[in-house]
Amino acid sequence: MSINVGYFVRESLQNFRRNWVMSLGAVITIYLSLLLVGVFIATGFVVNSVVASVEDKVTIQIFLKDGAATADVNALQAELLKDPLVNGVDYTSKDDAFKKFREDMKESPEIIEQLEGNPLPASLDVTLKEPKTVQQMVNKIKKNPLFLVVADRPDTPEKSLKYGEGIVNKLFAFTRVIRIIQVVFVLMLGVVSLIFINNTIRLAIYARRKEIGIMRLVGASNWFIRTPFLLEGVLQALIGAFLAIISVIALQAAIVPRLKDTLSFLAVSLSSGAIVQISISLVVAGVLIGIGGSWLAMTRYLKV
Repeated sequence: MSINVGYFVRESLQNFRRNWVMSLGAVITIYLSLLLVGVFIATGFVVNSVVASVEDKVTIQIFLKDGAATADVNALQAELLKDPLVNGVDYTSKDDAFKKFREDMKESPEIIEQLEGNPLPASLDVTLKEPKTVQQMVNKIKKNPLFLVVADRPDTPEKSLKYGEGIVNKLFAFTRVIRIIQVVFVLMLGVVSLIFINNTIRLAIYARRKEIGIMRLVGASNWFIRTPFLLEGVLQALIGAFLAIISVIALQAAIVPRLKDTLSFLAVSLSSGAIVQISISLVVAGVLIGIGGSWLAMTRYLKV
């Protein structure tokens, strides 16, 4: 027996019009839910871009004592470069360190004027392949005997290392919390949308109970009766998803450029690829919510 797709589409559209008040309520609920999900995912992308830019700047500075033997410094640099965790090791001389300090403090020249000579030490700047391994690498450096030889504070060598321990740990903890909140938030809004679609389809089934009874009497199959209701739920979800996508794109165009101008020191961005991923996620989520809500309603209220 051939499947009349046109019939099912027409029936789902008629059901949508017959119960337009409840259908509109379902669409609005799904739209608001998916909009919040989309905004939250977009926020996650922006936060990830900022975190990635900060992670790229995570380095370990090894401060060297004045007069440290060049051979010892070169040996330590060579050993560090052999480590699989290390991406690169750059040497910064005292003069270069002081030059950079003066550039950073050019708006406060009085601080530079109070300095006598160059108090800054030379350093080895270690960049890592994976920023999350910073603590592991620090522990390795502390155990290296060459580090103890060239460190500018041999009595307290841990003070010869600078890697922003507190900032790094807080950064990684923050990203973990954001991801957990994203998952919980998406699940909560998904449940709300499922419940609303379930109620809408339940009312549609009740409104057509006599027609459904006649279909049963003439031998209509279970899927023949159920498919229009299933498509109605998907239609509601898709409309809500497309409205949410349009709103997310509009918000992105209005807000992200302002954030870039306001927070110019941070890498705030939301690429077109991220927008495509968000759009696909919202459409897929909408279809799953529509199918899930319709199926739940049919299982409970449509006994065929």
